[in-house]
Amino acid sequence: MQYGRWLLRGTGGKPGYRRLLNFKYLGDLTIGALVFLLVPMPLQEAGGTVLLPLAGLLIGLSFAWGGNAQALLQTSEIENLSKHHPGGFEEYVYTFQTAILAILITLCAWGLAALGVIDRPSIFEWGYRLYPVVGTLLYSLMSLTLRACWGVVVGAQNLLIARKVIRQETGDK
Repeated sequence: MQYGRWLLRGTGGKPGYRRLLNFKYLGDLTIGALVFLLVPMPLQEAGGTVLLPLAGLLIGLSFAWGGNAQALLQTSEIENLSKHHPGGFEEYVYTFQTAILAILITLCAWGLAALGVIDRPSIFEWGYRLYPVVGTLLYSLMSLTLRACWGVVVGAQNLLIARKVIRQETGDK
């Protein structure tokens, strides 16, 4: 199984992209629209001042917890647990990888905003008409990325708890 195939087709009954683009994305869109309406600065300024540095923190957080999850995934307890998951072992690994993909996409999108590409209507004649839509999508992408990063933390913690429970049940120390 390759990641691209998992992302589009999935394992265990649903495509991997549905981990992020599901009914919860409506909440991300709502948050994106509200933030766009409430933040009184152009997207270029918001990207360079606040959101790109915040994305750096998200990367650090996700890689730290992702490393913890990777170590847990290499234990026999979690390997055995994954045999009972409809998506198998790949489902665990690729779910963490999808959070990193969300971060990278968000970084690229906000990087373009920070460079002023979106705030320059001379490049895109339709710039001012779609500016609220693009702004909403950018902020909703940030919300989605926060959700994905939190999912890495929760996923790693759940694996840690599952490993402890399995060890207790099997009598291992």
